[in-house]
Amino acid sequence: MEEGAARLFKRGISLLRRGYPEDAAECLKKVLEMSYDSAACYSWLGVAIARSRYGDIIKAEEYCKKAIKKAYYRPQYHNNLAEVYLIWGKKRKAIEALGDTLNLDDSNNPAHRKLANMGIRNRAVIPFLSRTNPINKYLGIILARLGLR
Repeated sequence: MEEGAARLFKRGISLLRRGYPEDAAECLKKVLEMSYDSAACYSWLGVAIARSRYGDIIKAEEYCKKAIKKAYYRPQYHNNLAEVYLIWGKKRKAIEALGDTLNLDDSNNPAHRKLANMGIRNRAVIPFLSRTNPINKYLGIILARLGLR
């Protein structure tokens, strides 16, 4: 990556993390205009656009999907797409994107946190028993503590 583009990219990410998505989007667009065709840039630009007040969610989704097409095996890009879907209110698609993240990296903490915040729970340990059944409850607790769930 060219030094100027790298510096601008880092600045865009920094602005996005500090809560300035409009400014971050401008920086990331400039990086793309510098002919730096990076999957990371597309993915973070999608998030910046989605978070901005005047965000074009469809464009944000396109950028995130383009990043995934360029580098499918990067869990962060799937996380970013899920964030765009959550901002858009498309919970089912967000769950699918987070599922893709976990298929690539089953220990991805941000994906697990997003799913937990959305209220997604694991299946019952013994599916034919109710969730409130003490056997299911305590088996689930034990497996979770052992890190098997």
